[in-house]
Formats: sequence, C-alpha cells, structure tokens
Amino acid sequence: MTQGVYSSKALIISNIISILIFPFYKVLNIFRKKYDLKRIAINKILILEYHRIGDVIMILGVLRSLRVKYPNSKITLVCNSEAFQLIKSFNIADNLIPISIPWTDWDFTFTKISKVFSLIKRLKKQNFDLAFSFKGDLRDNWLLWKVASKISFGYYVTGGGFFLSHPQAFDNNLHQKERAKYLLKKTGCNTLQEKNKILNNEKGCIVFHNGARDFRRRWPKEKWVKLIKLVKRDHKVGIVKVKEGEGILKMLKNSKKDLKVFEGNLVNFKIWLENQKMLICVDSMAGHLSAEIGVPSITIFGSQNPKLTAPKGVVSEIVVPRQACNHRREHWRLCKDCISSIRVKDVFSKISEVIALIKNSKK
Repeated sequence: MTQGVYSSKALIISNIISILIFPFYKVLNIFRKKYDLKRIAINKILILEYHRIGDVIMILGVLRSLRVKYPNSKITLVCNSEAFQLIKSFNIADNLIPISIPWTDWDFTFTKISKVFSLIKRLKKQNFDLAFSFKGDLRDNWLLWKVASKISFGYYVTGGGFFLSHPQAFDNNLHQKERAKYLLKKTGCNTLQEKNKILNNEKGCIVFHNGARDFRRRWPKEKWVKLIKLVKRDHKVGIVKVKEGEGILKMLKNSKKDLKVFEGNLVNFKIWLENQKMLICVDSMAGHLSAEIGVPSITIFGSQNPKLTAPKGVVSEIVVPRQACNHRREHWRLCKDCISSIRVKDVFSKISEVIALIKNSKK
C-alpha cells in the first residue's frame, strides 16, 4: 500500500504537456494583473471540487473554516452533479453549481466539453477574489486560470503551476483532507477543529453498504451475506439497496423479514443513517458521509492506500488485506483479488471492537 495519488504514467504525461504549453501561458501571464492577498477584500470565493461525491464531502470542513474567516463573503462551490442535492443539504455554500466534468467521467463528447466552456464563462463573470482547487490536477488548474480569479491556490503535482497565482508543492503522503487544510492555511485561514460528537443510536441498525463505482472496490457478495448473518444474531441489521449489491438481498431472501432495507436518494440516506448504530461499507462515499455526520463506521479497503483517502471521523475504522498486494492487476491502484482476500471474521472482529470502543467512550 505504497502507491500515491497519481500513477507514474499520468504524472509523466501531464508534466510533459505542462512543459510544452508553459511558454505560451507565460507570455499571456505577463498581461495579467497581479494581486496581493493581504491587500484585497475577499468578497467572492470559488471552490472547485467536481470529482466524486466522497471528494466533495471531505472538503466540507474547509468550507466551514472559510465561512468563519470570511463571514460576509459569498462562497461558490462547483461540485459533482451526483453530489449536488446531498451537499446542498449541509447548507454551507451560498451558491452550488453542479457539473459533470469530461475528465472525471471520461466522456469527451462535444456536449460535455461545451458545458465546461459555458461554466467558465459563467464563473468568469463573477469576478472571484479567491479560488481553490485541491486535487493538483493540471486541468483543474487550467480551469482556474480561465476563470481569472484575482488569487488562486492549488497544487502543481501534475504540472500547470503557472496557471495559479499561488502554486503549492504536493505532499504525496498526506491524506486528502489534510491536503485541503494545508492549502487553506497557506492563505492565513485557520481550520476549525473537527466535531467530535458520536451519533450512535443503540436502537438503530448496523448498516451494510456494498455500493462502489468500480467493481475492484467491492467485497464479494458471498462474504457480505455471511457477515450479515453473523451480525444479525445479536443486532438489528439494515441494508442499503444499491445496484451493485442487488444479489445480496436475493441471497438473503429467507432472512428478509428481519432486515431493514433502505432505498432512496442521498439526502434521505443521510437522514436515515443519522439514526443508526454503525455503518459497514467499502471504500466509497458512504464512509465519508458517515464520518462527516458522526456515525461510527468500518470501511473495507483493498489494495488502495487508506492513508490517503480513508474516512476521518471520530470513530472511523478500516479493515485491510493481511498482506501487501502481489497480484497481477490491470489497474495501477485497485485490485479485486486484494479486497476479495479480506476474511469475514476480520470484519466481524472489527465490528466487535468498535462496539466496545463506543461503550467505553460513554462511560
């Protein structure tokens, strides 16, 4: 589990592109007015985080810190379309703009690309004073340059530091939430302390969520079924009905009468989850949502590095493979064999540990 945020291949390609376009943009930058952060009023702030739902959830703490630092400023967040309603329910940003970006969805159709340029035109009219991009993606940095915010902060790990007024070095070993906080501190804005309240409804369910966009993040259905049957002996069990986990409910058809099945949108899922005992999930948005609202969680990780993206809550535990990945795999970061190697008894044992931890915290 030593891989970083970007693959070596992606870094090489993006930095070559950055080197090739640098002379052109260096000339253009000569004609751009330079601003001093300490000498301008921050009335409008732009945040770009349109990648995945979990990515947006992980920067909510940064938005709260900005709200405290600049109480009279208007904050605009450009987020993933799928995250729009959920993030809106947190009521942090003044203006939310949903978009599906081509380089996130790998859809480079004319329609998708034209929407990016429409977004740029719309944002540029706002005349932002301060803007952030936390990913370190060359394309995100370019988008900030096109928007023409007076001050822009971001990382240049994939190149394109010349697109930013305040480019920062990227720590490849830092957790995603910490990287966002680090960027914020560079502006002179302190980050708020994370809330430490645990939402643990003793009468609620231990919830199981097998949803994940990539099949290499999913734990085998047979193991979910075995784990659920073990947990159901002593606890109420809830299952989130997702497309990827439909087979689990079919395999549990003889036990359905004792199960609470949730089916609905993300906003309703958040409300429902707040009243449950615990969440068991794979590496997906569910674990990050659980951490954000304070519900104890256990996330099952495969070959990906939890030090970079694991949920960060008061009680956010993880289960990882017993051995480092040595499989032949198609994806540089994800391995279906690694997550499949995790045993049911390891997850069940972790559930018992978390229950004991919660009980001790209430004493």
